[in-house]
Amino acid sequence: MASGESTGSSTRRGSASSVPPSELSRPINLQRIAQRKSQIRGYNRTKKLEKLGVYSACKNTNEEEMNRLLGIVVDVENLFMCVHKEEDADTKQVYFYLFKNTNEEEMNRLLGIVVDVENLFMCVHKEEDADTKQVYFYLFKLLRKCILQMSKPTVEGPLGNPPFEKPSIAKGVINFVLYKFGHLPQKEWQTMYDLAKMFLHCLNHWKLETPTARKQRAQTDDVSQYKVNYTRWLCYCHVPTFCDSLPRYETTQIFGRTLLRSVFAAMRRQLLEKFRAEKDKLPAEKRTLVLTHFP
Repeated sequence: MASGESTGSSTRRGSASSVPPSELSRPINLQRIAQRKSQIRGYNRTKKLEKLGVYSACKNTNEEEMNRLLGIVVDVENLFMCVHKEEDADTKQVYFYLFKNTNEEEMNRLLGIVVDVENLFMCVHKEEDADTKQVYFYLFKLLRKCILQMSKPTVEGPLGNPPFEKPSIAKGVINFVLYKFGHLPQKEWQTMYDLAKMFLHCLNHWKLETPTARKQRAQTDDVSQYKVNYTRWLCYCHVPTFCDSLPRYETTQIFGRTLLRSVFAAMRRQLLEKFRAEKDKLPAEKRTLVLTHFP
């Protein structure tokens, strides 16, 4: 592999492989992912084709072989090149044929998916929770298939399509505030409205606990419905935060009462604990508002 690509691989290892999956959605890591995508989109056309050509070799990789490869901590392109190195020349020819009439915008879109595939590969390897690992692996295969077929990612299967429940959490919360506090003077009503918006913002950035953790914490709960919603949240809300080739939705816009009821108590407790621990950092007016009126 060319020395330039080796440099790219080392950059990727510094930005993705050393980061736990749960940390990929942090702003600093999102910035690194964006920089990585910008870097490979700046390659010349030949180098772009070589990079995309790596993935054509995947079409001959069966499920058993892929599962074996997922246990190896190496860069995904180098891994596939090693497995299929005797076919490397043919791979490049296939992709030169497929992409000879492909415009630059479409090629850059596919290269963005390549970075997402790399990050999901590392997520699959590093994730310890079985349910989460399974979802990462599904999305990894989905995006890899999109590169091969030059298509746009669409999550399919029994999960259904968003929104999953009506009214949405956002609409339900705002309607509640209007019903409960709409009669108050403007300033007081605005206070409650601002708190509601703060709550929705927190929920949109909240990381749901895994079904396994929930079952251990609340053994009397039926976790089957929660597991479905957790999987939906991973596919449509959380993973698209750091894999922007997947369509992303706000949690409060596509989920409704069922998810809210399952997370509200734990979320409220943890948020209040966080507010109390950091109360000295909050402005006096906001501190009183949050600690006195937060739901």
